[in-house]
Amino acid sequence: MSEDRLIWFTGRECEHCKELRPIVAEFMDEYGVEIEELEVWHDERNANLLRKYGEDIAEACGGDLAVPSFYNEATGSALCGKVTKELLKLWADIE
Repeated sequence: MSEDRLIWFTGRECEHCKELRPIVAEFMDEYGVEIEELEVWHDERNANLLRKYGEDIAEACGGDLAVPSFYNEATGSALCGKVTKELLKLWADIE
């Protein structure tokens, strides 16, 4: 398993996650980066990974683990909730 992934934690039925799909897709196309989407509500392995990075993600989410959330394995930075392409660019550490 690579330790330098950009990860987007989602929930299958999460409406905010569905709303973000076009923004994330546009961001990936525009900047040529891959953000790996991992569904956590129905996949225990992905949920365990979310918990592994839980301290950083909970801090970004106001104290709790939540979806949608984003984690950058290379920098340890996290985002939570509805995000913009500008926030994703900063989080992904793109010049």
